[in-house]
Amino acid sequence: MRLYTVPYAGGYSFTYLKWKPLLAQGIKLHPIELPGRSDASRDRLCSTIEEMAVHCLRHIEADQEPYALFGHSMGAYVVLEVYRALEARGLPLPEHLILSGMKPPHLYENKNHHLLDEASFRTKMLEMGGIPSLLVNEDDFAATLFRLLRNDLRAVELYSWKGELPVFSCDVSLFNSETDIRREHKLEWNRYSRRPCGYYSFRGTHFFCE
Repeated sequence: MRLYTVPYAGGYSFTYLKWKPLLAQGIKLHPIELPGRSDASRDRLCSTIEEMAVHCLRHIEADQEPYALFGHSMGAYVVLEVYRALEARGLPLPEHLILSGMKPPHLYENKNHHLLDEASFRTKMLEMGGIPSLLVNEDDFAATLFRLLRNDLRAVELYSWKGELPVFSCDVSLFNSETDIRREHKLEWNRYSRRPCGYYSFRGTHFFCE
């Protein structure tokens, strides 16, 4: 089975490469890189969750093997839109979804962080964690990173689910850290699934999947 992974806000596909030795035999890891994130890429960044889903769909739609989708934080919303697009086009659906580190859309609290001035935005992102302090001191890298984070956070904060419920017909697993989202909020994803979702709690912070 192939496992397609979608980056979180500000994230890159290579984050998931360290999973390879941890996966069961027969699981083929396929991290998806979103446009505009690699040094060699001249593509513009996707500005909405729906645009990200369309990009991911190009990697998946021709797949004839059984596959699963993993999305952490922002990636969970991208996976939701990918599933809807696959179903609408009559394409083979995933056998399993893993929605990690994110509330369902109807519970998301938009705090408009993407509208903060640059200094306040950087301070808020550092407070949220997941950014090594040493990297922030690299001016060129920091500028690229915070531009990417603002773009992705804007996509998340402006996203809303406009479809009917439930959505998913396949198995769904919910991943969460002990210190992140309240369990009852995470379990609200059950409203999006025709089957009961499995719930798995992990030690660590919001970025436990790294």
